[in-house]
Amino acid sequence: MPFPDENEFTFSTGISLNTGPNADGVVMTCASLDGWGSPGSKGGGQSREGAHGESPAPNPKLQARTLQLSGRIEAPTILLRQQAEHTLQAALSLDLFDLTVVDGIPLTVRAQRAGDVSRVDDTDTQVTWQAELRCPDPLRYGVAKTLTLNLPSVTGGMQFPMRFPLRFTGSTITGDGDAVNDGNETAPTVLTFTGPLGTPRITNTATGQWIQYNDTLADGEYVVLYLKAPLVALLQGTALRTGKVSTGGGGTWGIKPGTNPIAFRAASGTGTALLEWADSFQ
Repeated sequence: MPFPDENEFTFSTGISLNTGPNADGVVMTCASLDGWGSPGSKGGGQSREGAHGESPAPNPKLQARTLQLSGRIEAPTILLRQQAEHTLQAALSLDLFDLTVVDGIPLTVRAQRAGDVSRVDDTDTQVTWQAELRCPDPLRYGVAKTLTLNLPSVTGGMQFPMRFPLRFTGSTITGDGDAVNDGNETAPTVLTFTGPLGTPRITNTATGQWIQYNDTLADGEYVVLYLKAPLVALLQGTALRTGKVSTGGGGTWGIKPGTNPIAFRAASGTGTALLEWADSFQ
Protein backbone atom coordinates (compact mmCIF):
# COMPACT_ATOMS: atom_id res chain seq x y z
CA MET A 1 0.00 0.00 0.00
CA PRO A 2 1.77 3.20 -1.11
CA PHE A 3 1.91 6.12 1.27
CA PRO A 4 2.48 9.70 0.10
CA ASP A 5 5.63 11.36 1.40
CA GLU A 6 3.69 13.73 3.67
CA ASN A 7 2.91 10.90 6.14
CA GLU A 8 5.41 11.07 8.97
CA PHE A 9 7.23 7.93 10.17
CA THR A 10 8.83 8.09 13.62
CA PHE A 11 11.16 5.43 15.05
CA SER A 12 11.77 5.18 18.80
CA THR A 13 15.36 4.29 17.84
CA GLY A 14 15.96 7.90 16.94
CA ILE A 15 14.97 8.92 13.40
CA SER A 16 11.98 10.37 11.59
CA LEU A 17 11.14 10.07 7.90
CA ASN A 18 9.22 12.49 5.69
CA THR A 19 9.91 15.43 8.01
CA GLY A 20 11.98 17.51 5.57
CA PRO A 21 15.73 18.21 5.50
CA ASN A 22 17.70 18.02 8.73
CA ALA A 23 20.31 20.53 9.85
CA ASP A 24 22.80 19.08 7.34
CA GLY A 25 20.33 19.28 4.46
CA VAL A 26 19.77 15.49 4.35
CA VAL A 27 16.28 14.32 3.39
CA MET A 28 15.16 10.81 4.43
CA THR A 29 11.80 9.58 3.15
CA CYS A 30 9.55 6.54 3.20
CA ALA A 31 7.52 6.48 -0.01
CA SER A 32 5.70 3.15 0.37
CA LEU A 33 4.52 0.88 3.17
CA ASP A 34 3.03 -2.56 2.52
CA GLY A 35 1.41 -4.60 5.29
CA TRP A 36 -0.24 -1.72 7.16
CA GLY A 37 -3.73 -3.21 6.70
CA SER A 38 -5.26 -5.99 8.80
CA PRO A 39 -3.14 -9.20 8.83
CA GLY A 40 -4.62 -12.57 7.90
CA SER A 41 -5.82 -15.26 10.30
CA LYS A 42 -3.39 -17.85 11.66
CA GLY A 43 -6.23 -20.30 12.41
CA GLY A 44 -7.44 -22.75 9.78
CA GLY A 45 -10.66 -24.72 9.55
CA GLN A 46 -10.95 -28.49 9.09
CA SER A 47 -11.97 -29.93 5.74
CA ARG A 48 -15.55 -31.29 5.77
CA GLU A 49 -15.45 -34.93 4.80
CA GLY A 50 -17.95 -35.61 2.02
CA ALA A 51 -19.23 -32.03 2.06
CA HIS A 52 -18.40 -28.67 0.57
CA GLY A 53 -15.92 -26.35 2.25
CA GLU A 54 -14.54 -26.64 5.74
CA SER A 55 -15.58 -26.07 9.32
CA PRO A 56 -14.98 -22.61 10.82
CA ALA A 57 -11.61 -22.10 12.49
CA PRO A 58 -11.93 -22.35 16.28
CA ASN A 59 -10.96 -19.11 18.05
CA PRO A 60 -9.06 -17.61 15.06
CA LYS A 61 -6.32 -15.05 15.76
CA LEU A 62 -4.31 -12.61 13.65
CA GLN A 63 -0.96 -13.56 12.20
CA ALA A 64 2.15 -11.58 13.02
CA ARG A 65 2.45 -8.47 10.87
CA THR A 66 5.09 -8.11 8.14
CA LEU A 67 5.91 -4.63 6.83
CA GLN A 68 7.71 -3.77 3.61
CA LEU A 69 9.10 -0.22 3.51
CA SER A 70 10.91 1.65 0.76
CA GLY A 71 12.16 5.19 0.43
CA ARG A 72 15.00 7.51 -0.53
CA ILE A 73 17.93 9.33 0.99
CA GLU A 74 19.05 12.59 -0.61
CA ALA A 75 22.07 14.45 0.73
CA PRO A 76 24.28 17.40 -0.29
CA THR A 77 27.46 15.23 -0.26
CA ILE A 78 28.52 11.61 -0.59
CA LEU A 79 29.75 11.57 3.02
CA LEU A 80 26.43 12.87 4.40
CA ARG A 81 24.53 10.34 2.28
CA GLN A 82 26.64 7.50 3.64
CA GLN A 83 26.22 8.69 7.23
CA ALA A 84 22.44 8.83 6.73
CA GLU A 85 22.47 5.25 5.44
CA HIS A 86 24.28 4.10 8.57
CA THR A 87 21.78 5.97 10.74
CA LEU A 88 18.85 4.34 8.94
CA GLN A 89 20.37 0.85 9.21
CA ALA A 90 20.88 1.29 12.97
CA ALA A 91 17.34 2.63 13.45
CA LEU A 92 15.88 -0.45 11.72
CA SER A 93 17.00 -2.45 14.73
CA LEU A 94 17.13 -6.22 15.24
CA ASP A 95 15.60 -5.52 18.67
CA LEU A 96 11.99 -4.47 19.07
CA PHE A 97 11.32 -0.75 18.63
CA ASP A 98 8.27 1.49 18.24
CA LEU A 99 7.31 2.61 14.73
CA THR A 100 4.65 5.32 14.57
CA VAL A 101 2.93 6.22 11.32
CA VAL A 102 0.98 9.49 11.24
CA ASP A 103 -1.83 8.99 8.72
CA GLY A 104 -4.76 10.96 10.18
CA ILE A 105 -4.65 8.89 13.39
CA PRO A 106 -1.10 8.25 14.68
CA LEU A 107 -0.74 4.48 15.13
CA THR A 108 2.19 2.60 16.63
CA VAL A 109 3.47 -0.96 16.19
CA ARG A 110 6.33 -2.82 17.89
CA ALA A 111 8.65 -3.93 15.09
CA GLN A 112 12.06 -5.43 14.45
CA ARG A 113 14.13 -5.94 11.32
CA ALA A 114 13.30 -9.23 9.58
CA GLY A 115 15.43 -9.07 6.42
CA ASP A 116 18.28 -7.01 5.09
CA VAL A 117 18.23 -3.27 4.46
CA SER A 118 18.93 -3.12 0.74
CA ARG A 119 19.98 -0.02 -1.15
CA VAL A 120 20.57 1.07 -4.74
CA ASP A 121 22.61 4.10 -5.78
CA ASP A 122 20.58 6.50 -7.89
CA THR A 123 23.38 9.05 -7.95
CA ASP A 124 26.41 9.69 -5.74
CA THR A 125 24.20 11.61 -3.29
CA GLN A 126 20.86 9.82 -3.71
CA VAL A 127 19.98 6.28 -2.64
CA THR A 128 16.80 4.19 -2.81
CA TRP A 129 16.40 1.81 0.14
CA GLN A 130 14.13 -1.10 1.07
CA ALA A 131 13.58 -2.95 4.35
CA GLU A 132 11.38 -5.67 5.84
CA LEU A 133 10.10 -5.48 9.41
CA ARG A 134 8.33 -8.08 11.54
CA CYS A 135 5.74 -7.22 14.21
CA PRO A 136 5.17 -10.22 16.55
CA ASP A 137 2.18 -8.33 17.98
CA PRO A 138 0.08 -7.50 14.89
CA LEU A 139 -2.03 -4.81 16.57
CA ARG A 140 -1.58 -1.09 15.94
CA TYR A 141 -2.00 1.14 18.99
CA GLY A 142 -3.41 4.64 19.27
CA VAL A 143 -4.13 6.84 22.27
CA ALA A 144 -3.08 5.43 25.66
CA LYS A 145 -5.87 5.56 28.26
CA THR A 146 -6.45 4.88 31.96
CA LEU A 147 -9.42 4.40 34.27
CA THR A 148 -9.11 4.60 38.07
CA LEU A 149 -11.95 3.20 40.18
CA ASN A 150 -12.66 3.42 43.91
CA LEU A 151 -14.86 1.02 45.84
CA PRO A 152 -18.51 2.02 46.36
CA SER A 153 -18.98 4.26 49.38
CA VAL A 154 -21.23 6.91 50.86
CA THR A 155 -19.89 9.85 52.86
CA GLY A 156 -21.70 12.66 54.67
CA GLY A 157 -25.48 12.88 54.79
CA MET A 158 -27.85 14.46 57.29
CA GLN A 159 -26.37 16.70 59.94
CA PHE A 160 -27.58 16.42 63.55
CA PRO A 161 -29.11 18.25 65.26
CA MET A 162 -31.31 18.89 62.22
CA ARG A 163 -31.99 22.46 61.16
CA PHE A 164 -34.53 23.61 58.63
CA PRO A 165 -34.40 23.88 55.71
CA LEU A 166 -32.78 20.43 55.58
CA ARG A 167 -29.55 20.13 53.59
CA PHE A 168 -28.18 16.83 52.35
CA THR A 169 -24.43 17.09 51.85
CA GLY A 170 -23.54 13.42 51.34
CA SER A 171 -21.71 12.04 48.31
CA THR A 172 -21.79 8.58 46.75
CA ILE A 173 -19.04 6.71 44.92
CA THR A 174 -20.51 3.91 42.81
CA GLY A 175 -17.36 1.94 42.01
CA ASP A 176 -18.38 1.99 38.34
CA GLY A 177 -16.88 3.68 35.28
CA ASP A 178 -16.57 3.45 31.50
CA ALA A 179 -13.46 2.27 29.66
CA VAL A 180 -13.59 3.40 26.03
CA ASN A 181 -11.63 1.78 23.19
CA ASP A 182 -11.94 3.80 19.97
CA GLY A 183 -10.21 1.07 17.95
CA ASN A 184 -11.64 -2.00 16.21
CA GLU A 185 -9.93 -4.76 18.22
CA THR A 186 -9.91 -5.81 21.89
CA ALA A 187 -7.17 -3.86 23.68
CA PRO A 188 -4.58 -5.71 25.79
CA THR A 189 -5.07 -4.38 29.31
CA VAL A 190 -2.99 -3.97 32.47
CA LEU A 191 -4.90 -4.00 35.78
CA THR A 192 -3.43 -2.85 39.09
CA PHE A 193 -5.16 -3.45 42.43
CA THR A 194 -3.76 -1.30 45.25
CA GLY A 195 -4.60 -2.08 48.89
CA PRO A 196 -6.00 -2.15 51.38
CA LEU A 197 -8.21 -4.68 49.59
CA GLY A 198 -9.62 -8.13 50.21
CA THR A 199 -10.49 -10.29 47.18
CA PRO A 200 -10.87 -7.42 44.68
CA ARG A 201 -12.75 -7.99 41.43
CA ILE A 202 -13.57 -6.04 38.30
CA THR A 203 -16.41 -6.95 35.95
CA ASN A 204 -17.32 -5.84 32.45
CA THR A 205 -21.04 -5.56 33.11
CA ALA A 206 -21.86 -5.57 29.38
CA THR A 207 -20.16 -8.91 28.64
CA GLY A 208 -20.28 -10.49 32.09
CA GLN A 209 -16.53 -11.11 32.05
CA TRP A 210 -14.80 -10.71 35.40
CA ILE A 211 -11.35 -11.09 36.91
CA GLN A 212 -10.58 -11.48 40.62
CA TYR A 213 -7.50 -11.54 42.84
CA ASN A 214 -8.07 -14.13 45.55
CA ASP A 215 -5.95 -12.69 48.34
CA THR A 216 -5.62 -9.67 50.63
CA LEU A 217 -3.52 -6.60 49.85
CA ALA A 218 -2.26 -4.52 52.78
CA ASP A 219 -2.32 -0.72 52.74
CA GLY A 220 0.00 0.41 49.92
CA GLU A 221 0.55 -3.13 48.64
CA TYR A 222 -0.30 -3.71 44.98
CA VAL A 223 -0.58 -6.46 42.41
CA VAL A 224 -0.21 -5.92 38.64
CA LEU A 225 -2.22 -8.18 36.31
CA TYR A 226 -1.19 -8.38 32.65
CA LEU A 227 -4.44 -9.54 31.09
CA LYS A 228 -3.11 -10.34 27.62
CA ALA A 229 -2.85 -14.13 27.21
CA PRO A 230 -1.07 -15.76 28.92
CA LEU A 231 -2.28 -13.88 32.01
CA VAL A 232 0.44 -12.93 34.51
CA ALA A 233 0.05 -11.42 38.00
CA LEU A 234 2.98 -9.84 39.89
CA LEU A 235 2.82 -8.76 43.52
CA GLN A 236 4.71 -5.47 43.99
CA GLY A 237 5.54 -5.80 40.29
CA THR A 238 7.99 -8.70 40.87
CA ALA A 239 6.62 -11.72 42.81
CA LEU A 240 4.58 -14.14 40.69
CA ARG A 241 0.99 -14.51 41.93
CA THR A 242 -0.83 -15.76 38.80
CA GLY A 243 -2.19 -18.75 40.74
CA LYS A 244 -4.24 -16.39 42.92
CA VAL A 245 -6.20 -15.01 39.94
CA SER A 246 -9.55 -16.39 38.76
CA THR A 247 -11.64 -15.31 35.77
CA GLY A 248 -15.13 -15.91 34.45
CA GLY A 249 -17.45 -15.04 31.61
CA GLY A 250 -15.35 -16.58 28.84
CA GLY A 251 -12.64 -15.28 26.54
CA THR A 252 -9.50 -13.27 27.15
CA TRP A 253 -10.10 -10.21 29.33
CA GLY A 254 -9.50 -6.87 27.63
CA ILE A 255 -11.15 -3.57 26.73
CA LYS A 256 -13.49 -4.30 23.83
CA PRO A 257 -14.08 -1.82 20.98
CA GLY A 258 -16.57 0.82 22.10
CA THR A 259 -17.68 1.63 25.65
CA ASN A 260 -17.03 -0.95 28.36
CA PRO A 261 -18.96 -0.42 31.64
CA ILE A 262 -16.63 -1.58 34.43
CA ALA A 263 -17.64 -2.38 38.03
CA PHE A 264 -15.08 -2.58 40.86
CA ARG A 265 -15.93 -4.53 44.01
CA ALA A 266 -14.08 -6.19 46.90
CA ALA A 267 -14.89 -8.18 50.05
CA SER A 268 -13.21 -5.48 52.14
CA GLY A 269 -10.92 -2.47 52.03
CA THR A 270 -10.70 1.04 50.64
CA GLY A 271 -8.17 0.56 47.84
CA THR A 272 -8.31 1.25 44.10
CA ALA A 273 -8.31 -0.46 40.72
CA LEU A 274 -6.38 1.05 37.80
CA LEU A 275 -6.98 -0.07 34.20
CA GLU A 276 -4.46 0.85 31.48
CA TRP A 277 -4.91 0.23 27.74
CA ALA A 278 -4.64 1.93 24.36
CA ASP A 279 -7.04 2.24 21.42
CA SER A 280 -6.28 -0.93 19.45
CA PHE A 281 -6.60 -1.58 15.72
CA GLN A 282 -6.14 -4.64 13.53
